[in-house]
Order: sequence, then C-alpha cells, then structure tokens
Amino acid sequence: MCKGTKIISEISNFFQGNQKFALFQAFSMLVEKMNVSNKMLGGDKKPNCKLTNLQIFHLLLIMPFCDIKGISHYANSVLSRMFSGKKDLFYQFLSQDGTDWRKVLYHTAKKMIDSIIIRTDHKDSDHPSVLIVDDTDLPKTGFRIEKIGRVFSHVSQRSILGFKALTMCWSDGKTVLGLEQCLLGEEGQNEKKPQGLTDKQRRSRYSIERGKETAGAKRIGEYMMSKCELIKNMVKRAIEKHIPFEYLLVDSWFTNTGLVDFVCRLHKKIHLLGMGKMGNTKYGTDWGELTAKAILAKLQTAKKTKYSRALRCRYAVVDVTLGTRKVRLFFCRRTKAEKWKFLVCTNRKLDFMKAYRIYAMRWGIEVFYEDSKRYLGLSKCSCRNFTSQLAHVTLVTIQYNLMAYIKRFHNYETIGGLFRDTYLGLREITVIDCIWEAILEVVCIVAEILECDEETVLKQVIADSRRMALLSQLAQTA
Repeated sequence: MCKGTKIISEISNFFQGNQKFALFQAFSMLVEKMNVSNKMLGGDKKPNCKLTNLQIFHLLLIMPFCDIKGISHYANSVLSRMFSGKKDLFYQFLSQDGTDWRKVLYHTAKKMIDSIIIRTDHKDSDHPSVLIVDDTDLPKTGFRIEKIGRVFSHVSQRSILGFKALTMCWSDGKTVLGLEQCLLGEEGQNEKKPQGLTDKQRRSRYSIERGKETAGAKRIGEYMMSKCELIKNMVKRAIEKHIPFEYLLVDSWFTNTGLVDFVCRLHKKIHLLGMGKMGNTKYGTDWGELTAKAILAKLQTAKKTKYSRALRCRYAVVDVTLGTRKVRLFFCRRTKAEKWKFLVCTNRKLDFMKAYRIYAMRWGIEVFYEDSKRYLGLSKCSCRNFTSQLAHVTLVTIQYNLMAYIKRFHNYETIGGLFRDTYLGLREITVIDCIWEAILEVVCIVAEILECDEETVLKQVIADSRRMALLSQLAQTA
C-alpha cells in the first residue's frame, strides 16, 4: 500500500454515488478539514512500516462505524484486507509517549467550534457558549493495567477497579464537543492498601520508563492531582486556545471557594455557575455568617420565595459573600416532596429564569458520557500502557465530536440515530467480503498472464480506487 494513500478518501471514493453512504462522505470531508498531520501524531513511521501514523489514525477513527469491535478484531476485518497492517501497528501507535493527544484533541475541536460560531443559528441563539466540567467512572477488569487502582463510584456507591475520567466540554446549547480528558486515580482511605490494592497487585501492574519531557510522562504527572486544580488548568488552556465561552458549569462536587476565587481573578471575563451543597459552608449575609440551609430558612420566614409558572417550581434569590467574593444564590424546589437545591453564580446580574436555563446545559456532558460509552466504547480499552488509555479516550472524544458536528449540520435529533445511519452506510463495506474471493481469483489470473507477483498486482489495484471499483464490478458480474 502506498504511504501517500488517504484512508478516508479511498473508502469514500470506492463507494462514490451510493446514497446510503452520504453521511460518511460528510464524515470524510470533516476529517480532511481537521488537517491533522503525521508530525502532530508523532512523526512519520519507519520505512519498513506499511502505514503512516496519519493512516493509522484515520483507521482508528472509522473502526466503530465498520463493525470492528476493537483493535484485536482488525486482522479479520475487510479494512485489513483493503489497507493491510495488523493489530500490533495500532498498539504501537497508541503507546507512543511523544504524541501530545491533548494537542490533537484541541486542534480538531477548535476547528469545529470555529465553524459553528460563524453560523446564523449560533449567533441568533439565546444560549451562551459554556464550558462544562464533570467526571465519570471508567471501569476496568485488568489488574495489570498501568496505574490501575480502585476509585469510588458515586453511581453505584462502592469502590470499583478503574479510572476516573475528568472531562471538559464546550457547548452552545445545540452542540456539545469534548475539549479535554484526564485519567485520574484515588489514593483511598486505607493507608495499608494505597489505591485499594495489595502490594502484590501493585507490583503486578505494567510499568515502563519514560522521558520526563514526553507528553505521556506529563499526563501521568496529573494522575493524582486534585480535580479542582486540574479544572483550573483546563480553563486556562481553553482561554489560551481562544475557545469562546461565557460560563463555566460544574456540579456540587466542584463548587467551592477556591474555584469561585479563581474564576473571579481571571483576566478573561467569565462566570461560574455551579450546584451548591447544603453543607457546612458559611456565606456572609445581612443576617450574619450562615449556612445555605439557614439562609433558606430565613428567606422562607421572610416570605421571599416565589413561584415560577414557566418552570413549575418555587425559587428564591439572594446575594451573599463566599470567602471574599460576592455571589448570587438561586434556591429551587419543584415539589413539596423534593429537597431544596441551590446554584452558586458569580454573575449577580443574572435572574433565576436565565440561570436555570443556562445550568440545564450541563446535562449535555451526561449525554456525552452516555453516548460515548454506549456507541464508542469509552471505557472498554484494555491496553496495559497508560499512554494507550489516554490515546483511546482522546480518539473516542474525537469520534463523538465528529458525530456531534455532523448531527448539527444534518439535523439529526440524537447522536444514536446518526451513529446507526453512519454505521449502516459504512457496514456496506462488508459487501467486499462476499466478492473478495472472486477479486482474488481475478488478480491471480492477471498476475499469471503478466508473469508477476500476485501481491504486487493486488497492492497496485488497491492503491487506485478506480481500478478497485472496476475490479469489484467485474467480480460481481463473474
């Protein structure tokens, strides 16, 4: 196979004119526009390698849409027959410590965002652009994975083996795009069993020496960092990359005095809007230093709660001081049986209705997690190398971004619907399975007539999409 061959274009050209393949045509054009280079992916491959880094990257991007469950299934797939290569190529590519996957993800996401913000439907929208940060569980089954440990799952309320994925997404209310993912671990509460593992289990984990200045080593350095510190670093990077946003949305696990102070000190004028906890944190009020629960009681006594017919909920608004910063609290309850909740916002000009609708945008990251896990296998990577795990979650995020972007332009209601249609279109590649034997017979005959090597003829045919299409037609009529 020629190293100049463009994987996506080859598949797209082979099925040109097929109406069911229209979505992949859009997918193909978008991948080309991202302008990801071999240099960005760790440089060109060695001369004896069959595929370049860019070609491997493209193949990894389209695998979920070609009925290939994972890298280990590639060898028996039709893509392997079309473009050659074995699973080792992919594992080696993913484990390259020199590839800055954070840079690759930002590069691709920024191009999509730039295309979205110039659209009329974005400019005319009532929703602001926001950053959403949240974490999720990535369960694993292998104790030999590098840096693996037990983390506490707030979903199942128990300790599980795996990683925590801290994710930052961008949203304008219509499209959610992943910007960054960090894989984290937890020390645990038992000092005798760090990360919830025995000494034997920790020693059995995969380990490799890395250069201190490599991208992989720097990402491992974040593994045990505080989530709040990582969020601050994420926001700083988003600002440096000129990502447009007005609000940072977080849930109650991340809303604290430190994050409020950080947002207020930024040179870029943004606001924090996060869910608060009915805990022991005290706020400065006209009644003195009070907890959120005590403030709510004062508001109820003073009959300062109101009812919103539009949102069908009772609410109250009050300005307080958190640390040294003035913030606005929005208390809300839908029914009498429901517990009161409240939002903390650094924008004291915001009214309750607007705050409620902006914070509702945070649900987009939950949809991102659900679709990424269900359709793209976000938590299913079994590679032992930590860098490979990072590469996998980055590739899944890029795949999701591609689908979300196409969904925006093709008016699909859900990512799932788009995934199914794209999958059905790409699934037609397996038609080659039905005629592959016939193609090989034709190649053998041609090679025998020309008195040359069969493999050489086959590679030349595959490298030329027009020859491949003609040979396919000939095999189908045979």
